[in-house]
Amino acid sequence: MSKHRNPGAHMRAPIDKLALAIALSTLAMPLLAEDSFKYDGYLREELSWNAKNWEDTPNYNDKGKLSMARSTARLNLDWQATDKVSVVAKLRASREVKTGFLEHLEDMGANNYHHADGQGDIMDLYNKQEIRELYVDFPVGERTSFRIGKQQIAWGETDFFAANDLVHGFDYTWRSFLEPANEELRKTNNIIKMNVDVPELDGGLEVFVRPGLDRKEDIGTEIDIYGGRWSSQPYAGVDFRNIDPYNFENDEGDYRDFTGGLRWSGMVGDTNYSLSYLKTFYNSPILNASNNLAIIGQPNTPSGAVTHGTDQTRGVAGEVIYPIVDIFGFSASRYSELADAVLSTEVAYIKDAPYQIELSTPTLISQIVAPGFDGFTRKDVVAMMLRMDKNIAATQTLLGTEKPMFFSVQLFDKWVQNFDKDDQLLYSVGWGGKVKEHSVLATTIFDLSYGSGRIHPNLVLGADLSNGGGFAVPSVTFELTSKWRWKVEYDAFWDDASRNSDKCTAPNAATCDSTTMFGYFHNRDQLYTSLTYLF
Repeated sequence: MSKHRNPGAHMRAPIDKLALAIALSTLAMPLLAEDSFKYDGYLREELSWNAKNWEDTPNYNDKGKLSMARSTARLNLDWQATDKVSVVAKLRASREVKTGFLEHLEDMGANNYHHADGQGDIMDLYNKQEIRELYVDFPVGERTSFRIGKQQIAWGETDFFAANDLVHGFDYTWRSFLEPANEELRKTNNIIKMNVDVPELDGGLEVFVRPGLDRKEDIGTEIDIYGGRWSSQPYAGVDFRNIDPYNFENDEGDYRDFTGGLRWSGMVGDTNYSLSYLKTFYNSPILNASNNLAIIGQPNTPSGAVTHGTDQTRGVAGEVIYPIVDIFGFSASRYSELADAVLSTEVAYIKDAPYQIELSTPTLISQIVAPGFDGFTRKDVVAMMLRMDKNIAATQTLLGTEKPMFFSVQLFDKWVQNFDKDDQLLYSVGWGGKVKEHSVLATTIFDLSYGSGRIHPNLVLGADLSNGGGFAVPSVTFELTSKWRWKVEYDAFWDDASRNSDKCTAPNAATCDSTTMFGYFHNRDQLYTSLTYLF
């Protein structure tokens, strides 16, 4: 689950205070010199079609329907105000067409939170204009530099499932996790960041503080709990906020709280390494069990349910929150002559990571709706990644590529400490799959080049080695000219278990399935294409 993209739809969103202060301060700077100002960006049109018929849209054939017609404009501005001071702004606006498919989801109830007639506008999920980043860079002395303003910080080494790249949340409502450019999905925050070079130790220190000046919608990883086109099966057209709205002010995680971290990066011989500490909002939204069931004639706190915080929960079935956690990280990479490849690793020790639970006797709301409404507990978790990046020259002979194929393989593991099967940890609210002591996933990337680098076939594969299921994303990118890029892609998913909404009904809704990650995408295959103009 996730947060509302525009919490409190009837209120004006708070202003990005730190970003605004920077914008106003630039008015006092000297006029722009021609050679001090640079800009670039893109215009992009994206289309996607459903490749299969969804099982959770009764009396409607989704197959072949246009699910996305999205137009995006991106503008990056860089002003060298003085020899040592620069101001950067990154702006983005997106508009979509309300396709017949989206209109059908809207009629089913998608994005209808706070709408008494059940007719919210689904386009509010997708149409957006924003200041992505707005910050000022300046040095203090010879070794220290500051970046102040709305920005993003990437600390991870992975392409898909993050271990240390948890400074910010991600927005998965319009594209899910398949977008290869993480910076397009990563949310940005108002941050004060300092970098200190320490050449004597072949390294440097990065320290940042997020002073709690962000909007509610800028916190946490957001997935589609609104019933939209990336809602998970079988919840198309279901806006879960009607029974479990967001609470960004819970004691476990308040959007106004200070968060931050520090990271040392350096070299030992030929090995790059980093050590980090991060206090941040947990990357997955968590359902806080209801203590508010009295309004439907049940006891205030269901028997055994685990509710966190001192206030009454905001929804009859609970509330979605983002608990704050402490993460201790390590990463390393180096070239191996033996493997003729770059080897990388990343480890994160997550203190008190929150996990949904299923009680031995599920609460009434779980028996009626779905697993996970019993609350959450905390477990220490070790998240690990191993990666190898290698160029394979044999493809020049076997496949006729103009240069060696780029090949990458990554192995991920989430290892729950002090694991006890009787804890009945769940991977997510809404599905019955139980967490295992080790949750192992593997991904591979095959990237080829033809036509003097103008044609790039690419294949990404992923598999859940612990629970079954996986995904495949074949694509081809064409460089039509120096300014134009065209991409065609197919997003395929398969699963070993998926939730059957006809069978998972009261009083057995909590115990009727064992669905895990790739079951969430059951029958959600997509054909996707994009055309980009760079300027």
